[in-house]
Amino acid sequence: MVEADTVVHSIGQLVTGEPSQGEGPLGVLERAAVAARGGQIVWIGPSSRWADRLRLSPEATVIDAAGCCVTPGFVDAHVHLLWAGSQADEYRARLLGQPSWGGGIMRTVMRTRQADEEELLRLGRKRLRSYLKHGVTALEARSGFGLDLETEERLLRVAARLGQETPQRLVSTFSGAHVVPEGVPVAEYLQELVEGMIPRFRPLATFCAAWCDPGAFTSAQCRRILNKARGLGYQVKVHASQLAPGDGPGLAVELGAAAIEHLEYLRDDDALRLAGSSVVCVLCPGTTVNLRLAGEGTARALAAAGCQLAIATDYHPSTCCSENMCLMIGIACQELGLTPEEAIRAATLGGARALRLHRQHGSIRLGKRCDLLLLDAESYLEIPYRLGVNLVRTTICQGRPAHGWPPDPGTG
Repeated sequence: MVEADTVVHSIGQLVTGEPSQGEGPLGVLERAAVAARGGQIVWIGPSSRWADRLRLSPEATVIDAAGCCVTPGFVDAHVHLLWAGSQADEYRARLLGQPSWGGGIMRTVMRTRQADEEELLRLGRKRLRSYLKHGVTALEARSGFGLDLETEERLLRVAARLGQETPQRLVSTFSGAHVVPEGVPVAEYLQELVEGMIPRFRPLATFCAAWCDPGAFTSAQCRRILNKARGLGYQVKVHASQLAPGDGPGLAVELGAAAIEHLEYLRDDDALRLAGSSVVCVLCPGTTVNLRLAGEGTARALAAAGCQLAIATDYHPSTCCSENMCLMIGIACQELGLTPEEAIRAATLGGARALRLHRQHGSIRLGKRCDLLLLDAESYLEIPYRLGVNLVRTTICQGRPAHGWPPDPGTG
């Protein structure tokens, strides 16, 4: 008998994300059950046998899935979680053909610098609660809207506090190399990044990211930034080829980056170079559509070459202010040309690989964290088919239904 304190039974279609465990590339099992103990998966099997195989603790949670589809929790690998203000008016202006109106990133930087820690905590809790409702059980918390030492440190400290509060797995990324702040010479800001911020923030962040694109940083500048970070023990990411083809993919391979993000534009050999590496290619379908960038050809080229793919929201005030991963999966299929299986794997195990969480997150397997989504659907194919609908009925995070976090609505 296996001891358990959580059971989900009568699952119609269980998408394990492990091809060796079931049918097809997503390892699908029919009429299944999953059990956990202490937030860790301890048993997977036929729903007809769970009662005979498990010894339940007195306080055990037993959930009847009533024939619905169950998937792994989504893992969102590219999230600008903490910033203040809104750019809704700029979004409207962009729709009207006025893309330079309003101030963009620097407008949000100024609002974020004015926000104290309690305001950022309030915003972070509110957004994490919405992410839970949308089935995201692990995600990044990326800085980058401070662009000075004081504010960037405040953002990372708030992220650390939120990581202690939420049942979700939260991974912090220092993204001071987002853009050069207005009024600061490039050389001066680079010096502050390399000699000041990156060493100071190492205890607060797992990753360091740099944006390699026109209007952000050159490949030489990104190499300097990320080499400094690597030398201090950060894992590194490259945000690249969002606005034009460039040197970012080659730089990511050269540095052994965990991930390269966006990739709306590719050079001829980029896909093959990335496929031959361990770099995860993080696609941001909402941004691709919102900014009317290239996308379908590059996403299919990456998939055809055999690259490891992830799908992320790129939650960001300027580009895609949405935490809806079901929508991102749908756009990836409808607009970027991925198959439903490619997209769902990218939104789960792919995202976990990009955050280096794949040993505990991203699929349903013995020993992994019990992060499950009970869908208002009988098949995973409904996710892209019902475009934009959040089909997550229940989010189970660390083996417990997570709809009540935080318990006091006044805290969010």
